Amino acid sequence: MTWMFQGASDPARPLAAFMRIICERSISVGHAYELATGAGAALWAPPDCALFDDAAGMELFGVLSDEVGPKRAESVLVALREATDFHPEEPHFYLSTIGVDPDSRGHGYGAALLSRILDVCDAERVCAYLESSNPRNISLYERHGFRAVVEVRLPDGPVMTPMIRQPQQPLTSGR
Repeated sequence: MTWMFQGASDPARPLAAFMRIICERSISVGHAYELATGAGAALWAPPDCALFDDAAGMELFGVLSDEVGPKRAESVLVALREATDFHPEEPHFYLSTIGVDPDSRGHGYGAALLSRILDVCDAERVCAYLESSNPRNISLYERHGFRAVVEVRLPDGPVMTPMIRQPQQPLTSGR
């Protein structure tokens, strides 16, 4: 995510402001989850709910513009629109952000955060969607049934991988 703030004197400050926008929006739609230990969190938008409505988009543009200038801010938002233009047409849960503290990785926390909504997706027969900006996370998402749609190289930035997960059939015990 720091790619968005290239050229900022202190990228941590606008990144925190950006995360505040996403967190507030996720909380307002009822799908922000934090591990009890505080070691990780996941931010989701439910079906038929745009996480980045016009107000959030304008606020994000303001944060970007203040830090990197309006020209860079506009190019970042255009690139992000291109990278996030692969949402499925059918209703879906959208995982906008997931993270686990680096010292807590490898303990299944990411899987636990994903399962919270993926179980709902399976029960309600709704797909899930995300864009991964970290190639190391692709295998985690694939283990949970996500499949890459395409790879999108952001200008001077990471490769974004939009991924879709169709609802999974529950395992049967064979009894």
